[in-house]
Order: sequence, then C-alpha cells, then structure tokens
Amino acid sequence: MSTELKVGGITVTALNDGFNYLPKIAYAGLDFDAHPGLLDSDGTWHMPTACYLVQGEGFTVLVDAGTGPVQLPYPPQMAAAAGLEHAPEFIAVGGALPDELARVGVAPADVDIVFLTHLHMDHVGWVAPNGGEPFFPNARVLYGAADWDALIAPAPEGDLSRTVMEAARAAGILEPVEGAVVEIAPGVVAHHTPGHTPGHYTVQVFDGGQEVDLLGDTVQHPLMLTDRGIGFHADADGAKAKETRDGLFDRFTGRQVALGMSHQPGLDFKRIATGEDGPYWVNA
Repeated sequence: MSTELKVGGITVTALNDGFNYLPKIAYAGLDFDAHPGLLDSDGTWHMPTACYLVQGEGFTVLVDAGTGPVQLPYPPQMAAAAGLEHAPEFIAVGGALPDELARVGVAPADVDIVFLTHLHMDHVGWVAPNGGEPFFPNARVLYGAADWDALIAPAPEGDLSRTVMEAARAAGILEPVEGAVVEIAPGVVAHHTPGHTPGHYTVQVFDGGQEVDLLGDTVQHPLMLTDRGIGFHADADGAKAKETRDGLFDRFTGRQVALGMSHQPGLDFKRIATGEDGPYWVNA
C-alpha cells in the first residue's frame, strides 16, 4: 500500500486531516450485516478526511483543505435517527493537516494553489480556519463556481463552510472556475463531475505516461465499486451522483491509473482490476 506516488516528475501525497464518524443511515442500500467489521464499536463508519499534495516543477498544489482545527458535535437528530445509543461525541474531527504537511517538508507558505473539489465542510476548513486569516498565505483558492449558490449562499449564519469561504472571499483569494475541463498547473487538470454537489470536480494528474486521478467525493465508500446500488446521504442529486460515479468506475476499470479518494480507509492509492466476477480494487 502507498500513500505517495510518483507520476512522472510529479509527486502526489495523501495527507489526512482527521476523521468523520457516520452511521449506517448515511449509506443507503449498503447491507452492513453482509459486511461485518465495517462499523466501529460506536456504531459508526470511521472515514478519513484526505487532502492531496501535488508537487511538480515550479508548483505546489493542495487538493482539498480538510475540516480544519475544529471538532463538530454529533447532531442529536442524526444519532436518534440512526438509533445510536452511545454516539461519538463528535461527527467530525480535524486539525492534523499542518503536522501532515510538516512531515513531508512543506510549509503553508509553499502552497501556490488550493483546489477544492467541492465546498462541503470537510474539504474547506484550512482555507481560512474558523473564519480567520488564510492559512496558506501565498495560495490562490480555486473551486467550482456552481457550489457557491448551492451550498454557501443559502447556508445559515455560523455554518462552518460559509464562515470559512466568506472569510476567504473577503481576503480576495478565491477564484471560481467553470467548464468541463480546467487546467490547474502543468499536468494537473480538473474535470467537472457533478452529482455529489453541482460544482464538484475531480483532479487528473499526468506526466511521463503515468496518471493518478483524485476522485474527491464521487466515491464515499469502497463497496460502491461492487454494489452500484449504494448511495450517500449528502449527495445533492443522487441519480446524477450515481451516473457520474458509475461512469468513472467504467472509465478506469482495467487501466493502469491510480485513484485517490477522499474517504478511502488508509488513504492508499488504488486501481480497478477486472475478473470473472467483475471489477475489484487492487493496490496501486
């Protein structure tokens, strides 16, 4: 297993800012009884919150910015709906990204571009933590324009994503992007992949005949590959999200393309192989 890959002259490294703790009801159609061991003793699925560092000649890009230095209390209504008698204290815990960056020798000032696959709270947190100053002082922050009106503008006062993004807008660091394909840096290209959110993008990194694709939240659980009927509670458009996800699975099956996913356990890169029983994950 690997959380760092060389793609020609570009290095892609998975970094973990923290964890989200989601109940069974977050994954419509997933038969947890058929897959014992998925849930922790607290009755939730513990999924990491990935950010991806993309380093090439003359550029350093961070794909997604984690939850940030916050601990979000578990919503009582979700715990009740899920029948969690002893719900975790928090539904999301962030804060590890600075140490993760330091571990690989990168300072916040080294980051040129922060590319947000979408504007959910566990992807934007370190852009301007808790609505304060930008954490990456030299970085432009790019995001899919459609997500602002869908997620930020209607969010209530105090919403984490809104607080962070409005602070970033006030600081003048935001650059909304539109279009099917957007170049981020040499060999780093974003592809519009709506469904989870209207402005969701995946990120393709390619150089020297090699490729890795960062799928953001198009895939929220590894079992979605073999059970196409599994959905996710936070998808803005479930049908579109499934269409997008199935299209990506079909595109990458059998190809020597490494895949990084925001909530892949262990954050190791995967490929999709195929056999008599259909596609399955293998380590990249």
